[in-house]
Amino acid sequence: MNSGFKMKKFKRAQAQNQAAIERHMVTHPMVESSSDEEDETGQEILEQAVGKVLTSYQDQGGDPEKILSYLADTFQSNGAVCLICISSVKKTDPIWSCTMCYSFMHLPCIQHWIRDSLAYKRDRGISQVWACPKCRTEYAEDEAPQHYECFCGKTRDPSYQPWCVPHSCGEACGKLLQPKCGHSCVLLCHPGPCPPCPKMVSSKCYCAKSAPRPRRCNAKEWSCGAVCSRNLKCGKHTCREMCHSGECPPCPEKVSATCHCGNKTELRPCFDTVWRCDKPCRKSLSCNVHVCQDVCHLPGDCGDCLTAKNRSCPCGKRKYKISCKQEAATCGDTCEKLLDCGAHYCNKRCHLDSCGQCLEVVTKSCKCGAHKKEIACAKVFHCDTKCKQIRLCGRHPCNKKCCDCVKKNNFNPCEKTCDRTLSCRKHKCSAPCHSGPCYPCQRTDTIQCRCGSSKIVIPCGTAKKIKPPHCNKMCKIPPICHHPKRESHKCHQGQCPPCKKQCALAHKKCGHICPVPCHTKVWVKVNGITQPAGPWEKQRDKMQLKTLPCPPCQVSVMVTCLGGHETLPWPCHKAVSSCCQRPCGQLLSCTNHTCMLLCHVVQASGDNGQPTPCEECEKPCVIPRPQGCTHTCPSICHPAPCKPCKQIVRLPCHCSINTLYIRCSELTSANEETKKEMFKCGNQCPKNYPCGHRCIDDCHPGSCERAEECNKKVKIWCKCKRLKKDISCRIIRSGGAVVECDAVCQEKKKERIQAQEAEAERKKREEELRNQREVEKFERKFKPRRKCKDKTNDQPRVKETKFNYLKWLAAILVFAIACLVAFYSVDMQMVPH
Repeated sequence: MNSGFKMKKFKRAQAQNQAAIERHMVTHPMVESSSDEEDETGQEILEQAVGKVLTSYQDQGGDPEKILSYLADTFQSNGAVCLICISSVKKTDPIWSCTMCYSFMHLPCIQHWIRDSLAYKRDRGISQVWACPKCRTEYAEDEAPQHYECFCGKTRDPSYQPWCVPHSCGEACGKLLQPKCGHSCVLLCHPGPCPPCPKMVSSKCYCAKSAPRPRRCNAKEWSCGAVCSRNLKCGKHTCREMCHSGECPPCPEKVSATCHCGNKTELRPCFDTVWRCDKPCRKSLSCNVHVCQDVCHLPGDCGDCLTAKNRSCPCGKRKYKISCKQEAATCGDTCEKLLDCGAHYCNKRCHLDSCGQCLEVVTKSCKCGAHKKEIACAKVFHCDTKCKQIRLCGRHPCNKKCCDCVKKNNFNPCEKTCDRTLSCRKHKCSAPCHSGPCYPCQRTDTIQCRCGSSKIVIPCGTAKKIKPPHCNKMCKIPPICHHPKRESHKCHQGQCPPCKKQCALAHKKCGHICPVPCHTKVWVKVNGITQPAGPWEKQRDKMQLKTLPCPPCQVSVMVTCLGGHETLPWPCHKAVSSCCQRPCGQLLSCTNHTCMLLCHVVQASGDNGQPTPCEECEKPCVIPRPQGCTHTCPSICHPAPCKPCKQIVRLPCHCSINTLYIRCSELTSANEETKKEMFKCGNQCPKNYPCGHRCIDDCHPGSCERAEECNKKVKIWCKCKRLKKDISCRIIRSGGAVVECDAVCQEKKKERIQAQEAEAERKKREEELRNQREVEKFERKFKPRRKCKDKTNDQPRVKETKFNYLKWLAAILVFAIACLVAFYSVDMQMVPH
């Protein structure tokens, strides 16, 4: 009862809602339009509205289309892709986004990435920082994400809400806007960077000449368009640029400027009047021996001669005060300068040339420390032993000769290129060979719509998983058919839909316009172009661009057949006088039949060609034969009448005993009396009277007429079949002939009855004797046998035998009575009530 009441209540509420909807539709009728012009107008209005909204968030150099594309990509179901596992980021997956490039990654993926990076750097003593897999922005170890947070960072583990952006808390963002202006973001929690500040502030222009104006905070710096007129750094000229930001540019006025040495004068910008020419100074120094080697400089800046200062012997032990014109002499002492080896000193006398290499013989170990050898100190000892240490990549051995990486407990970086396939499956890692996973592919792919208006940038290798962006603009692809313009439709991927306009081409033969849909440059399946390589490949149909011919013209044209029987509308491509498949119908020379040839030209007229004669009638004669004649006319069809029939007819006589041969024409021309005489054979009639005796007349037609006059003798018997008499047939038919039995017949009947009774008595006695023998046989069968005979007690045994006989007889009778009772009870149960 409760469920039925709820169902009635639901139906009543449903009916009320339906009535309310109908009243609303009547009050507020909806205007629908499917015209392409209205679609384009609506699209333009939508784009203008979006542009006005995004204008508030646009700063200088901003691109609202990129912002719109980014937001559209964010709201797509599978737009975000994890750069680490290259799989789609679902709406309920915990994520982490970079604060610099704002890329999405699964939280477990970035945590695993951070652990691997930090463990690798910890083993090699590198600073404990980790980087974003995309933009390589470095983060400290304590900045590793530990929890799933919304985009603004206020809510931990935000729940998915279908009316909000996925991974958003749905609250106001509240982040400080960039560049810092003191305002915070008022949008709901969102991915990516915050838009520029949309607040309205009052600000002056760059030159501060115009009055303050209310402007957006992100565009509060503005130019009034007047000349700046501020004094430049030269102090002579003013700025001629339009009102601008920052400092004024250098003074661009041209003035005459002389170089430092005064040899050249040029027109140069006012801010660059101090300059040097390319002429060397070449003035004599104070020593009057050397000259100045500097390029153009101010007078008096040549300086003193550098050679005249601190003169000494080559080894530096003895000082001299001599002019730069004289050469310093050697002191004759040992040089004792520290050689290049850093361990020994020069043992030559003070000399002017270089000391040379150290020639002391020392025992040196090779770089790897495996061998030692006495060698000159200036030489370096390298052995030929190859290093077996694994490089930093963990894959390749060092293989350098005499390498000290083992001695220093260090791993040399691998010099080979990694060349492993990146996760995008398209490019290979170009970094030096390294351990651990490769960084994600840095390349990006751009997916755009067919017309190129909508574009999205995706990570490399994800093009197959992301659908192209949706574009609401009209398709601009020119038509490939003969029509000047396509049917208007939205921008799409793949081939344009087939043209559904009317073909409208004129047929060459008739000039009618083709009414079928356009069939110029349509895709048609071409079978059997490619043969499959084996049974595992399926036969694929190849599509080919073809121009199909116009179908036959179907315009209705009235056409008359060759014989003029009918005029019917025919398709234009079949509009030729032809046979209508009807018989000609012209009366033949036999005057009985018409021409049965198919419709043909009877008389020459116009373009119908030569006349065709009607056929010659070769049919058999169809004139009705005389009554009684069953033979066909031997002549072909001819005018009436036919010739007399000469066939011989074989017919039986009236009594059907003999066969008569008569000419057909005589038979058909004879009257009834003549025919009766013709069919008489002259023999006695074989028919019998109703009494069973033969007719005594000659052959005649019809039934026998003297059946009542039959006098044939017939034998009559008594009832016991002992007496008989011969009586006339006519008397018997009258019912007066009867033979009665006599006394002898009665006695024989009694004797026959007595004999039958005696036979029945005899059979009864034989039956009783047979039953008695069967009872004795049954008793002998069930009588017990004794092993020995007691001759002394014969009399008691006889009594015992009789007693046993009676006992067995009583048992048999009881058994028989029980069987009868059981049989009767079963029979009564089977009787239906």
